[in-house]
Amino acid sequence: MSVELVKEGLAKMHFTAERGKYFDHLSRAEADAKAARKKVWKDYVETVVEKEEATEISDSNISEPSAPQLKEVVATHIEDCSKIWVQHCADGPALISLMNQMRADLISNPPLAGSFTPRNGALCVAIFSEDNNWYRAKVLKVHKDSDRVDVLFIDYGNQATVSTSNTAPLSPQFTSVPGAASECQLAFIVPPEDEDWREDSLREVQMLAQAKLVMTVLGKAGSIDLVSLSSNGTDIATHLLSNGLVEYEKQRNRNKYGTLMSAYEAAMTDARKNRRNRFRYGDFTQDDAKEFGYSK
Repeated sequence: MSVELVKEGLAKMHFTAERGKYFDHLSRAEADAKAARKKVWKDYVETVVEKEEATEISDSNISEPSAPQLKEVVATHIEDCSKIWVQHCADGPALISLMNQMRADLISNPPLAGSFTPRNGALCVAIFSEDNNWYRAKVLKVHKDSDRVDVLFIDYGNQATVSTSNTAPLSPQFTSVPGAASECQLAFIVPPEDEDWREDSLREVQMLAQAKLVMTVLGKAGSIDLVSLSSNGTDIATHLLSNGLVEYEKQRNRNKYGTLMSAYEAAMTDARKNRRNRFRYGDFTQDDAKEFGYSK
């Protein structure tokens, strides 16, 4: 009956049909109805997409690579349990060489006071207060009423507020090399909103990310890689879920993410069953916590 309705243009195929056994029949029926401009499709205009620009969008509005991309990385800065900055291990020797040359140049040609006028988005060098060394940086914000600027250290991903006296121009020979740190997110992982649980999940990621990581790129959200990260064979996202520290965003596309979603669901089920962390008082999700005013 449903197939006939779709075929005659009296109904459209619902997205949940992709899980059913009649998906192929419904797809063909809808394609025929569109081509014939029947009923609900009478004003249908086919959207033409250039081949090189075509991307398949998942439930999370991500673009997906044609094949999984595995890379060895190290975490250089962790903002929360989902947002992580990494360096690719293969880039390590080149980065060390660049940093050594840049610092040698700054020693032999010390920057003059006031030689750099900070502007939002400008590249420069800035002193990181914890080790008093120069690093490549990008100006994020100029504080107009003081001599302070916010900078992003482009080879590591961390930010700092520094005095303009601790900034200097970056020599052109060092501006052509892109920043070594790239921002990524654990795909489909939803960080906890409660501040205490955020801190616990952050500490867990920091502990696991002390070693080299294997990163699998699953897609992109804008310029940010959506990834899975493995530490000594332990998938970080699954570990967080099985410890009841985070939740995940379910994906409808079981063809692409079925195995991953099954692993996530099993991990979260195990956390619920054993009342770990967020589930210690029952089967609470973030939505439940908001509704009932629950926090750690």
